[in-house]
Amino acid sequence: MNKAIKYKIVAYVVVFFLLLLMPQGIYKTSQIQKIAIVSGIGIDRNADELEVSVSILVPKPSSNYSPKQVVSSSKGKTICDAIDSIELKIGKELGLAHCYIIVLGDDFVQKDISKDLDYLMRSNIMGNNSAILHTDKKAKEILEANSLQSEQNINNLQNIAKYNQEHYHSSNTNLINFFNDYLDGHRSSVMGSITLEEKQSLPQGEQNAQNVSSTPQQQNSQPQGEKNISNNGEAIVIKNGVKIAKLTKDEIGYFGWLDTKSQNGYLEIDDFFDEKLKNAKITLKLKHEKANFDASLNSQTPIIKAHISFECFVENIIDDDGYKKSIHDYILTPAFKEKIKEKIDDQIDKALSLSKEYNFDTIGIYDIFNKKYGKKWKEYLSTLDNPDDYIQQLTITTSVSMESKF
Repeated sequence: MNKAIKYKIVAYVVVFFLLLLMPQGIYKTSQIQKIAIVSGIGIDRNADELEVSVSILVPKPSSNYSPKQVVSSSKGKTICDAIDSIELKIGKELGLAHCYIIVLGDDFVQKDISKDLDYLMRSNIMGNNSAILHTDKKAKEILEANSLQSEQNINNLQNIAKYNQEHYHSSNTNLINFFNDYLDGHRSSVMGSITLEEKQSLPQGEQNAQNVSSTPQQQNSQPQGEKNISNNGEAIVIKNGVKIAKLTKDEIGYFGWLDTKSQNGYLEIDDFFDEKLKNAKITLKLKHEKANFDASLNSQTPIIKAHISFECFVENIIDDDGYKKSIHDYILTPAFKEKIKEKIDDQIDKALSLSKEYNFDTIGIYDIFNKKYGKKWKEYLSTLDNPDDYIQQLTITTSVSMESKF
């Protein structure tokens, strides 16, 4: 066989394989055509069915660089059934790997949510670090409102959820931590709560100015009856997978003193009197606040000694005449430090009262005693009519150490 014929055969073979592979390269379906990227999930309960809503990112060009989101919903006996139904409806597989938030409607948390969330926890395509939030509205409404706001480049649901990172435990409520709490001895956790509020209209003068500066298309595109997603720092307490209480921002703050993690915050002292001040209101900025615990079972009564420490900065002083005082004219005297301790003791007492009223343990009292006493702690629990009532017998005492700075 001469070389010319050999080269022709090789050329024909190469061309044959190129023709064979070319249709696959040209007509191969891209991942974005097969998978819908889910950024958020909402779960509501309707009678015996669950309604699952998903917020799907739409990869379309946008002048404000904010991705468009559309919401799709379906019902089913389980989350799995509802998700399968959504996939059939949109003709794509749901990609849950980038889902950063799960919103739970109030009806959903009235029953044990662990049985339903277990599907998401065990899913190998779902990240366990997805944040979980409660809403007193429908979870579907939250996702729909977020979809509208994202088109206007307004802070999205992920940013709104971060508000609760300044509050006790709410920032830790994700899938894996929820189940850690659920399976732990105290079986209680705190979950941030958001709501929808009517968007406040601008004063007439500002509306006219805004209308003049906007195009007719922008004026006509303003949604009627639009609602804002609002995070007021509230939270719910989940015990055994069920909502048992809702706490205000202030009530959540009471538990902050017993948080073992270092954090920052503010403390207001009202009606303070000394030789220079009368009925003064003083705002303090706290840095590096943290708590350590000593546990003891004295006479079969659980006692926690909380050692609280922080740096204290005078932020503002307003006397009874309404005028601000220069913070450099004052120091934190022993009397004022005692006033601070009284304030802290009062808030911790309120936190303990709330724990006893609703019988929950979000501080981790069970773990503290179990770690120190082990078998003796179990024996103590067996003496109670209901082993879950250990929080009712608890006493908390505090010692406070602070560094005073301007």
